[in-house]
Amino acid sequence: MNDNVHNRRGTSLKWESNGELAGADLRNILHRLQEADPNAQGLNQCDLGDRPLKN
Repeated sequence: MNDNVHNRRGTSLKWESNGELAGADLRNILHRLQEADPNAQGLNQCDLGDRPLKN
């Protein structure tokens, strides 16, 4: 197998039918971003404590 083809394996992103990035790819991107940027550590956490409840 050509080394160029082998190095590119797994680099394409998958998209859901609704246009959203597939969950596994989104998690991978967030993980890589968090490793590269300490300010991105909270991107995959959701704090709902400050939001008012909707009726």
